Amino acid sequence: MLLKDIRDLLGNRPWLILFALAMIIMMTFTMRAGSAYYYFYYYVGRPDLLPDYLFWQMVAYAAGAVLAPVMTRYLDKARLLMLLMGIVGALSVVFYFVPKDMIWAIFTLNILISLALGPKSPLTWSMYADTADYNEWKNGRRATAMTFAAASFAQKLGGSLGSAGMLWILALIGYVANQAQTGASQTGIALLQTVLPGAFALIAVVVISFYDLTGRQLERIQQDLEAR
Repeated sequence: MLLKDIRDLLGNRPWLILFALAMIIMMTFTMRAGSAYYYFYYYVGRPDLLPDYLFWQMVAYAAGAVLAPVMTRYLDKARLLMLLMGIVGALSVVFYFVPKDMIWAIFTLNILISLALGPKSPLTWSMYADTADYNEWKNGRRATAMTFAAASFAQKLGGSLGSAGMLWILALIGYVANQAQTGASQTGIALLQTVLPGAFALIAVVVISFYDLTGRQLERIQQDLEAR
């Protein structure tokens, strides 16, 4: 039974795309959260602002998640997710060019980026349910438990890769704890908070573009399942 579920998942193209997407987006989340300390301590030089920065980041994440059902009234889930990750990527690049003393702009961009990232969880979990429908439609078995368990694994893997990647980049740029950082090290820290998470968000846009379990196909699958 377990091997059958695994084979079904490996043959479920929409689920495989979501698996890769979950890893990539979690790398975006993890890199933003993990590098915030270094950004304010060594780049901005205002570690006292970090608690407020993270607080408003979490508020914006929550607000974005709450707004997800409203937004899906106007766009299907895949297109909405593509749009939101594109916004994250674009704003993250803009973030890099904000002067370190322009605190209001730093906070504003962080809130806007977090608002765009907030709907990620409700959207992707709903899309995983759609892939379970697809699996039942194609193979006659939903494999719901395996679908969501493997999805959780993808998120944990993405978080681990994001943390490891951040530490590897810090070592590469010559970061030394509790010391004034060189110009190259400061640039690297700024990139970790801005451009690099944005790059992963833009990669996510490309990955989502291959997801085709939307619109008429999804309606047809749901109608067929109801008829059965």
